[in-house]
Amino acid sequence: MPFITVQGANLHYETFGTGPPLLLITGAGGNGSAWHSAAKFLSVHYTTICYDRRNHSASTITGPQDYDHRLDTDAEDAAHLIRHLSPSGTATVVGNSSGAIVALRLLLNHPDSVDKLVAHEPPAFGALPAEFRAMGEAAVNHVYARYRESGPIAAMEEFTASLGAGSEAALMRKVMHPATSQEMRANCLFWFEFELRQYPSSDVDVAGLVKLGEKLVPAAGVESGDGVGVAPISAIAAATQREVLRLPGGHVGFASQPEAWVDVLVEGIKTY
Repeated sequence: MPFITVQGANLHYETFGTGPPLLLITGAGGNGSAWHSAAKFLSVHYTTICYDRRNHSASTITGPQDYDHRLDTDAEDAAHLIRHLSPSGTATVVGNSSGAIVALRLLLNHPDSVDKLVAHEPPAFGALPAEFRAMGEAAVNHVYARYRESGPIAAMEEFTASLGAGSEAALMRKVMHPATSQEMRANCLFWFEFELRQYPSSDVDVAGLVKLGEKLVPAAGVESGDGVGVAPISAIAAATQREVLRLPGGHVGFASQPEAWVDVLVEGIKTY
């Protein structure tokens, strides 16, 4: 298995296909394998890169961690991968959920590494007005309290039930549930402690995104409608004067209907 060594971690990655590089950033679970179904179709167009974010699945930590700035570290890891694997030192980047929060931070911190960024439904409460940001933070704090009181299975069941994922509900429970496998349990425990509250509650430099707006493709699932999960990316789209790209499926359309999702994504990357 290929790895790249970065400060404090070894990052496991896989590449598929040929063509210009495209980096995929996973949300909750942090495992690059979540993208494998979509990567099969993306590999026709791109050298598609899937990776496990640090301390998830096969990516291990090797030294002290700065958990107060972990989002910046995640973004730095993505930039290192791009520099390592891209001949030009740049790539198209697609992030989903909290992986889209990482992707937005990558664009802000390392804009020269990003050709174009597709941010798919980031739960970025920091982009919302104060009242709605507080409501979102209260919701994730409630899930975290449930985790501390009743354990990861009860908390994850409450969290996934609150998403209202429609036709994707069963799939989302399977890919996120700590009972799925020991690997997913370990990833889930790390997510509860170091990501569930911290990433959605992080500040979003909307003014910085406005300056980089030509590189940004805000995206959301067709089935997600205009619900609470779409509110942050809608706010970012409005601020940057970019139209939201609607992709097939809902929050995890890349897994529920990967071929159709990739077809729309590829066209969107070309035209936005």
